[in-house]
Amino acid sequence: MSRTMMNVHDAADSGRRLCLFGLSGLFIAAVSSGAFAAEPQGAGDPKAFIDDLGADVLAIIKQRNLSEQDRKQKFRDLFNAHFDVPTIGRFVVGRYWNRASSDEQNQYLDVFRNYVAAIYATQFANYQGERFRTMGTRPVGEGESLVKSEIERDNGAPIAVEFRVKGAAGAWKIDDVTVEGVSLIVTKRDEFSSVLAQEGIKGVIARMQTALKNA
Repeated sequence: MSRTMMNVHDAADSGRRLCLFGLSGLFIAAVSSGAFAAEPQGAGDPKAFIDDLGADVLAIIKQRNLSEQDRKQKFRDLFNAHFDVPTIGRFVVGRYWNRASSDEQNQYLDVFRNYVAAIYATQFANYQGERFRTMGTRPVGEGESLVKSEIERDNGAPIAVEFRVKGAAGAWKIDDVTVEGVSLIVTKRDEFSSVLAQEGIKGVIARMQTALKNA
């Protein structure tokens, strides 16, 4: 597992999952541009929130003149603005969160943001014109909803995507993305589990930093 962490794209299962999550990112790329960031947060319900993000996808994806560094920065801004990073980060490391010092927790979350942003930036380099659409919403708890959607492809079956959205109008946050039944946060938790057991959060931080250097 340690070697997988150091080069996350080498393992077949991990690569497939990252590809799927990269495709799911088609809808969220739009909010990484400051020109669109404010509008989706004002949406009146979770479906509208996701719809608004999806509507702006192509305009951002077509910015082929972006440098790799600028693209990664946009994804960092996206992840911070529209995902519940603290909740996702704590879930991924589970009980090891409480075993870490405050400084380690803060460092872990900072590196985790950049790590996920780099994954999305890499996957988007292979964008082939997929289309995103929402299909419905259902409540899953107080203040939380699942927004069902799919990514339509010219050369393949649609990819089912669900977004877990919480909050209220003007303050929506995404705390999980499930692609073809595979959860983003569960995938990352499984990916980190062996390193956590052997080295704790410090080990995960080190391997994410190595992956970022090699990205």
